Amino acid sequence: MARIIVVGAGMAGLAAAARLATRDNSVLVCEASDSVGGALGSWRHDDLVFDTGAYTLTLPAAYRDLFIKTGSRKKSAAATLEDRLDLQPLDPVRRYFFPDGTRLDLPNASRGRLVAAFDEALGSGAGAAWLRVVDQGSRVWDVIRPALIEAPGAGGRELARLLRTTAGRRALTPFRSLRQVASRWFDDPRLFLLLDDYARQAGADPRSAPTALAARIYVEQAFGAWRIVGGMHKLAEELGQRVLDRGAEIRHGARVARIERSTSGALSGVTLESGERIAADVVVADVDRAVLARLLGRQESEAAYSAAITTFCLVVEHNAAPPMPHESVLLAENGPAVRVHVAAEQPAAWTVHVPANGNQQPDLGEVLDLLASRGLDVRGKARVVHTITASDREAATGVPGGAAYGPAVNDLRSALLRSPVKQPVPGLFHVGASARPGSGLSFAALSGWQAAELIQPRR
Repeated sequence: MARIIVVGAGMAGLAAAARLATRDNSVLVCEASDSVGGALGSWRHDDLVFDTGAYTLTLPAAYRDLFIKTGSRKKSAAATLEDRLDLQPLDPVRRYFFPDGTRLDLPNASRGRLVAAFDEALGSGAGAAWLRVVDQGSRVWDVIRPALIEAPGAGGRELARLLRTTAGRRALTPFRSLRQVASRWFDDPRLFLLLDDYARQAGADPRSAPTALAARIYVEQAFGAWRIVGGMHKLAEELGQRVLDRGAEIRHGARVARIERSTSGALSGVTLESGERIAADVVVADVDRAVLARLLGRQESEAAYSAAITTFCLVVEHNAAPPMPHESVLLAENGPAVRVHVAAEQPAAWTVHVPANGNQQPDLGEVLDLLASRGLDVRGKARVVHTITASDREAATGVPGGAAYGPAVNDLRSALLRSPVKQPVPGLFHVGASARPGSGLSFAALSGWQAAELIQPRR
């Protein structure tokens, strides 16, 4: 039995903790805050709950496998993901509002309906053009899934080997950006606005976003998009409970100050801010790479991070706005979109994500004017109950600048080769948005799985 400390109760840390505790290890999760889920945050106001992080689940198989593999063996036990949570497929996945007034409802997991929706909104041929991007994403997924996603410990060598193959080069187009590839198929500038939004959601500058990011478009279309009735925070709560059910401990208010090493350089445990030292054989760090560097006493090298956002939690008067889809995206000609999330069972609770401009706080009045210009006029009928700034996110997570999507993706390596799960320090493992395989809710579960397999393989 190994003594394992997990630093941070984010989704990747919880995923690793549940798997490792199931394998009869002594697991302690040290979490600085009073809740679990990390960036998968929520805010409560009276009887309303606002999802302030991710609010859509793609690739649910990652969590289905996690719950099955960590479930009780009793036949009567509610062990699977669907036993614990009510997952519902979204339709539409989201509604896009283009600057020219065009609206597009994105269908869920249907190529035929996707073509019809694009052609109706953007004109004949738009659907076929967008499917070319989806198919490019399919090629990307087919080559990276076995070589990098499902190969714990894979890294630069595997990527180099992949790029020596015809299929790898055709899928990843190492010398061409996603925009350059799509330009062969797109003749409508509105399609580029949509493509750019996907790039920004992955933490990339659309001008240089690598073609590898097309895999995210494919995964959403091929495996569908889902919501959790009651809010995405329920997934974090159920996973936290699964960790406890497997015999692990979650200690809240336990902020780790240092990861300790012995004189030989091997990992020996952690020291909390309170001064308490806890011995361990293995440490799994679910923190940003800049935080990991500080915990190791290293100087983090300068690195670019993705854009920051400000989140407004609004209570909207009953019947003040038209029926809302799960997510509405107000695309802009130049720059990031404004996103509005409204859960079906809580139509009064609006979570509005607004691009942050440095230290300048977005003006809510201007945001409401923008919503009104796209047909969502709630001016005078909405009140702010909570605001989360980029500084708030940085204070809570340690991510530089409060970046919404972790380290920036500016090339193929930064898209596919983030910080390695198995670190150079013996006994240290890194999971989460700035580790492999990358950012995103389902990738967090896969990151935790990779760590568990590298620590204690289960064949």
